Amino acid sequence: MEFEPDRYVWVQVAERLRSRIVDGTYRPKYLLSEVQLMQEFGVARGTLRKAMKKLREEGLLYTVPNLGSFVSAPGGRMEEEGAEAIGSEPDPA
Repeated sequence: MEFEPDRYVWVQVAERLRSRIVDGTYRPKYLLSEVQLMQEFGVARGTLRKAMKKLREEGLLYTVPNLGSFVSAPGGRMEEEGAEAIGSEPDPA
């Protein structure tokens, strides 16, 4: 992914992830794999985590200790039970 040089990379990653959540690419309860996203975006773990922190603050993600970060249900409702398996693919649209 090419990044705009005059904007923070974590902001651009957060925007891309937000877009995928809003358009349904990542559905509620979908587990976001840090390793896969780091490779896809070509960013460090700290950069990705900063982007994900922003999305948690917005209510788009929630984190379950020792499990990972998941997409929140519409309206920012957190649902820990029934989360999809690690490494699962997003539902095709």
